[in-house]
Amino acid sequence: MTSSGETLDDWAGSLTVGLGWFYYDGPVGHTEFHRHYAVQICFPFSGPLQIETLEKSQRVENVLVIGSNVSHRLSGASPTAKLLYIEPNLITRNTARLVVATAVVLDLPAPRIAIIEKALGIDPQLMESDFGRQVIDLIWPEESDGKLFSRFDPRITKALAAIEEAEDLNLSLGEVVGSSGLSPSRFRHLFSAQVGMSLKSYLLWSKLQRAVQSLATNSSLTAAAHAAGFADSAHLSRTFRRTFGLAPVDLSKRVRFTTPEGGS
Repeated sequence: MTSSGETLDDWAGSLTVGLGWFYYDGPVGHTEFHRHYAVQICFPFSGPLQIETLEKSQRVENVLVIGSNVSHRLSGASPTAKLLYIEPNLITRNTARLVVATAVVLDLPAPRIAIIEKALGIDPQLMESDFGRQVIDLIWPEESDGKLFSRFDPRITKALAAIEEAEDLNLSLGEVVGSSGLSPSRFRHLFSAQVGMSLKSYLLWSKLQRAVQSLATNSSLTAAAHAAGFADSAHLSRTFRRTFGLAPVDLSKRVRFTTPEGGS
């Protein structure tokens, strides 16, 4: 129960977990203020959402993009919502990456919205492994305005790929710096500037992704924590709540977890 008297039991939809993206479809409830590396895209096609950032509270009736590491919360329950959480490095056009420092309502043409809504209506069991990227390409096709995109340093792109491929995410700075050609201090500064968070925080985010992927395969909270490199289930729960505004148990009680065809 939250301080406002609302419960977190409204979350009772489906959560599809892919590599670098999560997609939730169903009822939503109140959350605490939180922030995460993933860009969150809200599709209020079946009714408005009440979303707060530190700057303002707004009733959202059009597609809304909440930028990476932007503090926000859902401040009221809604009978249904569609939410895509996707890593910024998957939202690219050529060598540029999406950069949004706040919450932005997109002014999309009606025909494109209709196409997006149809794509989001697919049965979760039939989603492909690159579903998240497919939706991104519908929102921002190649011919769309690129003003929200900026160049990304290839050395950081390489480091992110190395982290994604690592079996053990308890990596040191030296292991990540690798062959970047940068000193540890310069790499640390560039990584924070480009990614918007420290390397330590990003590694924690990566662990959290792996834990959610384990939960999607019916693992227990303890097994998911150990598989992802957390000290224990309590550490995972604290990190999950800080990142998503609710505890994993609030989802696991009623949310149906699925993975896309072809694996995550």
